[in-house]
Amino acid sequence: MRGSQARDEADLYSDIDLVWHVAAARFGPACDELAHTLGSIDRIESLRWDPEVDDLRRRLVFVRFAEDPLFWRVDLEIQAEEDSMLRSPQPVDQPWSPTHSALMGAVAAIKALLRDDPAAAAGLVSRGFEKIHIPVPGGTVPDQILALVETIYDADDAWALLAARVRDLHNEALADE
Repeated sequence: MRGSQARDEADLYSDIDLVWHVAAARFGPACDELAHTLGSIDRIESLRWDPEVDDLRRRLVFVRFAEDPLFWRVDLEIQAEEDSMLRSPQPVDQPWSPTHSALMGAVAAIKALLRDDPAAAAGLVSRGFEKIHIPVPGGTVPDQILALVETIYDADDAWALLAARVRDLHNEALADE
């Protein structure tokens, strides 16, 4: 474990940051079998590999379990131990969804507002709109978050269920904003 949880600084909104050190000879199979391994723990709602990690000895995956609160995303970094027997995993054949990423940015923006960091929230919302190629509307940051989520809900059936969950989170968490 690492991050705020490891430092005993976590709050109700903290995600779960983990590092998994794997023998180089098991690195490929560990990555290839990750969905099955995690699925044996709990039902996976989303498993996304970070497309920007460009390191043969490292992978970063974002996991959301179906019954967990949206704030509790697992960020799992898989690292191959140093030796000459590195077995690289199969390339991940999963497109990175800008829509899903924008919704997760909305969750992070809600978290930032709850932590009293409106500047971070505004930046996250702005990047969310950039990802779906829509200009940021006027209004308060909470209004912009809701607009982002509603835009996705109305436009993308593939992510409507998640958008509805994020909308519910927004309405519950920011009711007083």
